[in-house]
Amino acid sequence: MSNRQARRQQSRQARRQASTQRGRSSGAPRAGGGGGGGRGSNFLSWPYLIGVGVLAAALFGVVIFLALRDGGGDGGNGEQDNSDVGVLNRARADLAGIPQSGNVLGAADAPVTLIQYEDFQCPSCLRYTVDYEPFLIEEYVKPGLMRIELRHFPVVGTESTTAARGAVCAGEQDRFWEYANRLFVIQAGDGFRPDRGAFDEPALTDLAGDLGLDEDAFTACLANPDTLSAVSANDSAARAIGFRGTPSFMLNGTPLQGAPGTEDSWRTLIDAALDAAGVGAETDADGGANEAGDGAGGDGAEAEGGAEAEADGAEAEGGAEAEADAAEGEGETDAGEAEDGADGADAETDAGEAEDGADGADAETDAGDAEGGGAEADATNDDGG
Repeated sequence: MSNRQARRQQSRQARRQASTQRGRSSGAPRAGGGGGGGRGSNFLSWPYLIGVGVLAAALFGVVIFLALRDGGGDGGNGEQDNSDVGVLNRARADLAGIPQSGNVLGAADAPVTLIQYEDFQCPSCLRYTVDYEPFLIEEYVKPGLMRIELRHFPVVGTESTTAARGAVCAGEQDRFWEYANRLFVIQAGDGFRPDRGAFDEPALTDLAGDLGLDEDAFTACLANPDTLSAVSANDSAARAIGFRGTPSFMLNGTPLQGAPGTEDSWRTLIDAALDAAGVGAETDADGGANEAGDGAGGDGAEAEGGAEAEADGAEAEGGAEAEADAAEGEGETDAGEAEDGADGADAETDAGEAEDGADGADAETDAGDAEGGGAEADATNDDGG
C-alpha cells in the first residue's frame, strides 16, 4: 500500500469515529427524556388535564341528576313532601284496595255514610281534601266503618260544572276517586285560576287519557245530556237541603251546619254516629257476654254495659249537634257571594248567575234551571255517580 492510500484509509477511519461519537452525543438526550420534545410526559399536559376535568364534572352532574330523580316526591333528601300536591299524590296511592262504586268510596255495608258536596274549583274544598279527607279514609273508610259519597255542587264557575261532568264520566269507568284527586292536584298547582281553561273539555279528556281511561267512552259520556242532568240533580239536592256553599256535608242523613275544623271535631261527630248506629253498643254487649262466659255475673254486667253504651251514645250525639252548631259557616265557598275568578284561591261565583265562559255547553246549575230529575233528589239519594 502506498503512502497516499494509507492516508486515505486513516481519513476514512477518522470520519467513521467522528460520526459514531456524534451519534452517541445526539442520542443521549433522547434517552434522558430531553431533546425529544418531552413526549414521555404528555399525560401531564394542560389539554389532557382539562379533558379529565370536564369528564369528571359531567359524571358528577349525572350522579346528581339520578339522585334527584330517584328522590321523587321527597326532593331526594329523604324528607316527606308535605305540599298540597305531595299530600294529594300519597292520598291517590292510598286509594288502592278500597272498594269503589261510582262516586262512593268504601264498603257498601259501612254503618256510617258521609256525603260531601264539593266544587273542584273551590279552594275550601281543596283544603278539606288535603287536610281531612286522607285522615277520614285512613281511620274510618279503610276499616269499613264509614263510606264517603262525593256529590257535585258547582258554585264557583262554568268550569266547575264541566269538571263535575268529567268526574261523573270517570265514575262510569270506576275511576271517579282517582280522577277527582287529579282535579284537585290541578287546582293546587301554581298559576291555577278558575274558568281559565284548566277544566275545559279538552283538558278533561287529556286527564282521562293520562289515567288510562277509555277516551272514546269518556268523550261520549261528556256529550251525553244525562251527565249534565246528574250534576244538576246533585246541585238541586244541595239547595233543597239548604246548603249555600262548599264543602257541605251530611252524616248519616243529618246535615252538618259547617265543616269541622279539626281532626278531633271530626272524630267526635263520626264516633257519635257510630254509637247511634249501634256499633259501640255491640262492642259492649260482646264484652259483657265474654264476662258472663267466665261466670262473673255476666248477665248483670251485660245489661249494665248496654245501658251505659246507650247513655254514652245519646251524650255523644248531643255533643255532635253542639259541635256542628258551633262550626256553622266555617270554611265554605259561599254560593251566594260572587267574586272575581282571577283572584285564584279566593274565587267565588254565585251559583244562580250565568257566566260568559268559553264552554257554552256547560249549562249553569242554578236551582231554577234544574230539570225534573233534580227536583226529585233528596238528602239520601245516590245520584251523581
